[in-house]
Amino acid sequence: MIAPEIAEIATAEKPALWAMYQRYARELAPMANIQPVDNEIPAPDFDDFWKKPRHWPLWASADGARIGFALIRFMPAFDAMQMSQFYIVPGHRRGGCGQAFARTLLARHPGPWRIRQMAANTSAVAFWRRVADKGLDRVEQRFMVS
Repeated sequence: MIAPEIAEIATAEKPALWAMYQRYARELAPMANIQPVDNEIPAPDFDDFWKKPRHWPLWASADGARIGFALIRFMPAFDAMQMSQFYIVPGHRRGGCGQAFARTLLARHPGPWRIRQMAANTSAVAFWRRVADKGLDRVEQRFMVS
């Protein structure tokens, strides 16, 4: 397993992220009972990651290809970081890249984190438990019930 490269997503790359975000959102839509609007899954806070301070849109890449993304932000109300969205494309799952990406992000922003998963997304719940089990006691997991 090679740890993925991490790079900030430039404003010019928003369309590429939006396309990958739609793949991600379509995977989650049935679990969250979300319906597309005009053939897209809405993301009301998507632009915030380029407009607001302490918001970071990040690519994960391996072998020159984008294999996922993370949208992270600081939440002043909780004095914690939040993993707003996290996605690894299906072909790169279960090989350790996702865990390496997640751990690197957590290490880059030391302190408490809030990470939520839908209870119905058992793969995500298991993934984040494995990440948290690796000595990351500062991760507070929140499970949404959909």
